[in-house]
Amino acid sequence: MAPLNSKNNQETTIQKKTTMKINRFKVTFILLSMLASVALSGCSNEDNIESQPQEGMAKISFKINEKDYEPGVDVAGTRAVAPTKPELQDLGNGWLAEVSLEPDTTHTKETKTAEAKTRAIYGPSHYTIQAYQGGVKKGELKGTFQGSTFTPDAGTAESIFLPHGTYDFVCFNDQVSANGTQFTVHRADARTARFTVQRGVVINQDPKQYVAFEMKHAGALVRVDLRFVNCNIEAVYTRYVSLAGGVSVSTIAEARNPAERLKYKVETAANKIPETMIYDFATDTYTFPTMRQATSNTYTVTTGLSTPATLGNKTYISNSDNFGDSWLPTTDCANLKLTFTFGELYGRNLVGKTITVPTHKQVEANKQYRVVINLLMGYMYLFSDGTAGPLANNPGKTPVGVVVDPYQRIAVALKDAVPSYGSGIVQWSTSTAQESYNPATNYNDLLGYYNRNNRGVVDHPSSSNNPAAELALNYYQTAGYGTSYMGLSGYWYVPSLDDFLLMGISLGKLPNQPTGSRNYPNDFSYLIPTSAPATGFGGGVGFPSMDMTRFNKAFTDVGGTAPSGAYWTSNECQEGSEYYQGVMSITGGYGFGMTSKTNTVQVRPFIRY
Repeated sequence: MAPLNSKNNQETTIQKKTTMKINRFKVTFILLSMLASVALSGCSNEDNIESQPQEGMAKISFKINEKDYEPGVDVAGTRAVAPTKPELQDLGNGWLAEVSLEPDTTHTKETKTAEAKTRAIYGPSHYTIQAYQGGVKKGELKGTFQGSTFTPDAGTAESIFLPHGTYDFVCFNDQVSANGTQFTVHRADARTARFTVQRGVVINQDPKQYVAFEMKHAGALVRVDLRFVNCNIEAVYTRYVSLAGGVSVSTIAEARNPAERLKYKVETAANKIPETMIYDFATDTYTFPTMRQATSNTYTVTTGLSTPATLGNKTYISNSDNFGDSWLPTTDCANLKLTFTFGELYGRNLVGKTITVPTHKQVEANKQYRVVINLLMGYMYLFSDGTAGPLANNPGKTPVGVVVDPYQRIAVALKDAVPSYGSGIVQWSTSTAQESYNPATNYNDLLGYYNRNNRGVVDHPSSSNNPAAELALNYYQTAGYGTSYMGLSGYWYVPSLDDFLLMGISLGKLPNQPTGSRNYPNDFSYLIPTSAPATGFGGGVGFPSMDMTRFNKAFTDVGGTAPSGAYWTSNECQEGSEYYQGVMSITGGYGFGMTSKTNTVQVRPFIRY
């Protein structure tokens, strides 16, 4: 692996053109005036400033394209690899982290079109171009580029003529320092330094020739993708007004609780990170003479939620560090670690908790990598006195439910609700008519973000026309916890599909993937079948696999019974003129379908405590 362009993978572009066209996709410029060797040309630099080359000379044009980062591993071809298996790390104090190193496909390889391979230089960007022949520098040209405009440095010529022959060219910006044939990049400049080499460029009698430079980042970018699996953060949109130099208004989303505004930094092991990289043009070799310990800036965990029309509260589930940290080539990702410097969630302190990268991977120039961290909180339980928290922190208390969402204060019962006559299954209703105000008519009503959390029928029915709801309401007594709610302030109800999904996320690590640019929590619209009609359903929905071992242990660790089989949901579904009730099936994973209300299935009560 060569961190920068090497002679093994370089291509020389010398093309004949009748005209030079500047457009918004390509930044093409004519660099003028390189001192030709007196021995070769017999002319001074001033004598060479002409509109046309002399006999045996060629006028050279140059093209510069700035290239974006590419995925850290090849996404096509024989070297493509799958993401590494996440490593589970116990952080202590009830915190777990699943960590993996993955290719970052935010920037993908460009297509083989001229427009796609270029990126405009919006500058101003200052570049230096040097020409070598036989290892001897024949001259150089410097200038600033802004859009399609090239401005040579003061006192330099505006055209370059080279005698026919074979040349090597090097192009670099000001973040690369040159000392003879040695070019140095420091880690502090790894993000902005750009450098490339073109070897074996043949200059012939063609009166108009160009050399193309594809300018890549000298360093690699490593981003952190921090995801909260079962510990959403309540966020509030806040407007900040600045009066300095005029009125400006900005809106950000941040944790409502100041104690939950998590901060972290990325650190490295001692003397393991390349601090300086030197490329020797004459020998085409790289050295890394300085190794140090590095510490990044402190990052504050924020949300990628889009700003709503009106300010309000949201919860968010992930934080992607869009900036990341830049490292020189050969940096081993296994020497990186993330350390929390501030914050807690649900009273569980994160300060000092350290997460390491489990994969040995030496980064390459102009490549982008992503450290994915799934942050997991240990089980929390609802107790009969109405309190909630970890089992270890509540000795002597009787757990009655597993908490699935601490912010919304939702818990699931430890056992199924069983009717007095002993059978574990009941009808939803004695009627097949419409019972809810807004029955779902398609999958978007059930899985789309804006239409979820609709419980359908009233949670607390006033009659026994809904046997399933009535059974859930009386769960506390039928489960053997007594004849009163004791410290519990809520009531038990038949959960919605949304409640089941929250349970899967919290207890079974059900994948919780936002769609597109939306980073809303628990957005499962991506699961809507592509063949699903706009009106109606046309079948059931299968959900991604879960960690059923972890899911089941949440119940069995405290003497409960893990849900298994078919369960009523409170979601009424309309298919044509027929009304059905939604059913969640739990058999090694989640599946959702519909059935007649007069059929009989199980009830697993939930409670808002």
